[in-house]
Amino acid sequence: MLDIGEHSLNGREHKCLFRNNGDGTFTDVAHVNAVDRIEDGRGLSLFDFDSDGQVDILARNYRQPAQLLRNTGGSQHWLAFKLVGTKSNRDAVGARVTITSAGRKQMREVNCGSGYLSGSSLVQHFGLGDAAEAEEVEVRWPSGAYALLFHVPADRLVHIAEGAGASDGGTGPSTVFRTDGF
Repeated sequence: MLDIGEHSLNGREHKCLFRNNGDGTFTDVAHVNAVDRIEDGRGLSLFDFDSDGQVDILARNYRQPAQLLRNTGGSQHWLAFKLVGTKSNRDAVGARVTITSAGRKQMREVNCGSGYLSGSSLVQHFGLGDAAEAEEVEVRWPSGAYALLFHVPADRLVHIAEGAGASDGGTGPSTVFRTDGF
């Protein structure tokens, strides 16, 4: 094993954190948020550490402790979905969630192994901005099944089991579940 001491394997570089400007461009805001650190990065995981609807970051660096970077900014609306496969795989890997909110569509696909020496949450998180609901949510499972949910209220985690109902602990959205294609 090569002993490099305190030297870096690939060079130390400042971390970047990009904010979506909503017009197809991004701005690096790492310096404003005190995350423009210069450690020798090895892994990054994204998840909602404190269940407040804001995605947090866990950074792992070479020969240094992990760093939890808590997201404390903003008070915009959000929705998150935890999918559980029954016919498809249990973790719902390969399932796609598409939401329509305030006339805009967003899509996330459940994946695993998405980072070098790290992984992120399987929960699919969506920012809604000022919108108080998602007008429509579509879930497409690897098995070919799909589900449609309408008028899903913001600021909650919704659990969806393949071929079953959605649960958010509250009044819940109206739901249509199908096992055939369109």
